[in-house]
Amino acid sequence: MKAFRKNARAVFAVTLALFALLSGYFVYALRTYGTRWQTNPYNVRVQNQKSAVIAGDIKDRNGIVLVTSDAEGGRVYANSRTLRKALAHVTGDNYGLTSTGAESFFANYLLGMDNGLFDTIGKVFSSEKQRGSDVVLTVDAELTKYAYGLLSDYAGGAIVVMNYKTGEILVMTSSPSFDPETADEYLPDEEGNAKEDDGALVNRATAGQYTPGSVFKIITAAAAIRYLPNAMDLTLSCGGPLAFDKQTGAFLEAVDITPEEDKRNRSDPDYVPEYLLVRDYQSSYHDELTLKQAFAKSCNVSFARLSMMLGSDKIASMARSFGIREDFTFPDVALYSSSYVKGKNQYETAWSAVGQHKDILTPLNLCMISAAIANDGAMMEPKLLKRVVNSSNYITASLQTAVYATPLTKDEAALMRELMQAVVESGTGTAAKISGYTVCGKTGTAQTGKAEDDAWFTGFVYDDDHPYAIAVIVEQGGSGGGTAAPIAKKVLKKAIELG
Repeated sequence: MKAFRKNARAVFAVTLALFALLSGYFVYALRTYGTRWQTNPYNVRVQNQKSAVIAGDIKDRNGIVLVTSDAEGGRVYANSRTLRKALAHVTGDNYGLTSTGAESFFANYLLGMDNGLFDTIGKVFSSEKQRGSDVVLTVDAELTKYAYGLLSDYAGGAIVVMNYKTGEILVMTSSPSFDPETADEYLPDEEGNAKEDDGALVNRATAGQYTPGSVFKIITAAAAIRYLPNAMDLTLSCGGPLAFDKQTGAFLEAVDITPEEDKRNRSDPDYVPEYLLVRDYQSSYHDELTLKQAFAKSCNVSFARLSMMLGSDKIASMARSFGIREDFTFPDVALYSSSYVKGKNQYETAWSAVGQHKDILTPLNLCMISAAIANDGAMMEPKLLKRVVNSSNYITASLQTAVYATPLTKDEAALMRELMQAVVESGTGTAAKISGYTVCGKTGTAQTGKAEDDAWFTGFVYDDDHPYAIAVIVEQGGSGGGTAAPIAKKVLKKAIELG
């Protein structure tokens, strides 16, 4: 009998230990991976929880209610249709069509799944419908609504604004968008076929993988600063197009094509060049330039020469340091990867260095790159979660800033700021100037084969009181300097006004 009791106690102790271990792991895993689990369409637990719990509110950083629940637990979105659309990809929808929106991404908080084990068990036996926690986001509703409106006249695009010191996302808006109140219009039909016009569901800020054009010259310039001695004192020749062999892609130094010949040939629709050519945008050549001048004028030929001095390995290394080709796994944001594909020859490397060939960037990744330059080389994790407040009005989670990477040293970042300031002061980005503030930036005009080029601008206000970085992409917007830079100026000015 004694042996039996001893064995029974031992079994009980082991069982209790295993239960405690399992419970602890459950709570840990829910808190750690919760934002991944609820985005899985096969997560039955989330669906069951929705019927048992009144979901908490989603608010902007200033307390504006973006999403709430009615008495029956149905989700109610902001009164303003424009605001609903401006923030649709951030808030998400009640059907999970945008699985990276807060409705899905932060479901563990909104549905009370972040509570402790015993609290959760208690609610199971309660007859009353429990209420989940409120989620306060980092976004500014008024600023986002304003930014979204600036994209309304264009085919599509995205705008991202973040605090480069903390990583807080103030604006993340994508156009075209959808209305979460009528998101059921996008549900698959009875046969399971998706709606044909579902492009509005794509968050272009995080999932839009665009040809970057000349904004990629930030990467090439940073590589030059790191790997080439006295890079700021370099003299780069831009007397006309560069010629490359059609078969090998090798640079043909002996072939001299004048700007006049290039313009004449480009105006002839029947002209078939004898060589592969790297041209300047609209054949605007500049003779000899320093690195700062070449960057400010966004000279393709100068940067093609720079690429041959660096080689694709060094450019690729710098790209990786900025998160390009990385699989991002941020706690608050699901971000598609950008890419830099090393050229197989000098011609491909040259075009990659100026942001063409197979280069791909997402707007959020580009904003992070500019933010790192502003922040002395430290790239912060992007953050959307400001705080979580439970039904008892206790803060159960709050903003946790974190450095994602340090792609540049402080000295390298300072030199990059000098280059980017020149773009806005006297180069292609003068339309982004804001009186009384130091604005640094880079324009980009990406050739995509569409009727119009995509227009880019990225940069930041270099100001301790207004540490705002921005990325703007306007699909088929034309030139970066003519379209994206003025939009960036308006958004940054508004951000400064709102504080």
